[in-house]
Amino acid sequence: MLPTLLLALAAANSSAYTPLVLDRCRVIERIEEGESVRFLCPGHAGVPLYVNAGDGRFDLDAGVDNEEWESLNPFNHLGPRVEWRMRGRVPVAAIYRVIVDAPESMVRSALVVESIGRPGRPGCLTAVINGALPNANALARADADRAAAHRCGTQAPVWRGMP
Repeated sequence: MLPTLLLALAAANSSAYTPLVLDRCRVIERIEEGESVRFLCPGHAGVPLYVNAGDGRFDLDAGVDNEEWESLNPFNHLGPRVEWRMRGRVPVAAIYRVIVDAPESMVRSALVVESIGRPGRPGCLTAVINGALPNANALARADADRAAAHRCGTQAPVWRGMP
């Protein structure tokens, strides 16, 4: 039942891909404490990406910076691309990979789903999927297709296959 449901949800939307290269992003703030940096990066279809880096960890927001630190706990870095879930020509969520740099971690990578924020209604992390799951991409796309209904600030993200 679940694979059929995932396929039906995924069929309603499509995907577009953009590179995520911090060297192509503009530094918008440097915070010396913790050596933190905030970047504004090219996104897709008029939706920019905000990347916050600090203490060996990364947080990504789509549309507007939600000013919340949402990152995996182990040291990590971002994968090289973002998958945008599209309803027609409108992005409804962003999916990005977080690669864990801590050798003691049981998780090596995760797919993170971020809802698209707008002024007055920032997006947030809506799901985290263990990248080692055999159907991780399908799960991330299905979660992304539901991201617009996620209530940031009141509803917890979904965690799939994470310890």
